[in-house]
Amino acid sequence: MENTQLLSLFENGFRTRFTLSDEEWMAFIDKGALRAFSKGDVLFHAGDIADKLRFVCSGTFCNYYLTPDGTRRNKSFLLSGDVSASLSSFVASRPTRFTCEALTEGVCFEISASCLKQLSESHSGWKDTFLAMVTALAMKKEQREADLLLLSSTELYLQFVDAQPELAASLPNYHIASYLGITEVSLSRIRAKLGMQNAYQRQ
Repeated sequence: MENTQLLSLFENGFRTRFTLSDEEWMAFIDKGALRAFSKGDVLFHAGDIADKLRFVCSGTFCNYYLTPDGTRRNKSFLLSGDVSASLSSFVASRPTRFTCEALTEGVCFEISASCLKQLSESHSGWKDTFLAMVTALAMKKEQREADLLLLSSTELYLQFVDAQPELAASLPNYHIASYLGITEVSLSRIRAKLGMQNAYQRQ
């Protein structure tokens, strides 16, 4: 898909969610750019100051933690319309504790955190949008924490399948298991009990 088409789709989706004037939108576009990523590319590493926001236009990305023993814990998956950002870096300029990786080829609209903050200070539409984005990220984090503490592994899996059926069908088993906080063997047993077992996916 050409850049002009991607930008048009990005604009339509974004401005459906947030109220911005044409002037405010163009000020945003002028300060950022589309960037293509290949599968396996890292957008930022744990320990970095993630000083850019990347709005996903296409592809699948993943935020994950790496424990001291090297175990990967998937935090969230990002699809078209989602934003790759670290609240600790975005709000307080602190090093992020997780890594963001491209699971497939993809394209993001990239803008620096400082530019977005400047837009929020000079445009009322971006001030409201900035607050709404930070609030949405915080609420998503709160919901994720509650789910991990209150739901069983089976409930977590069923919720994941219901909310993101395409990812549930296409992601390798180890990515799904890592996101749910269980082993691949446990995931296979859950699927078998539910009659949802499918071909083993490792690639």
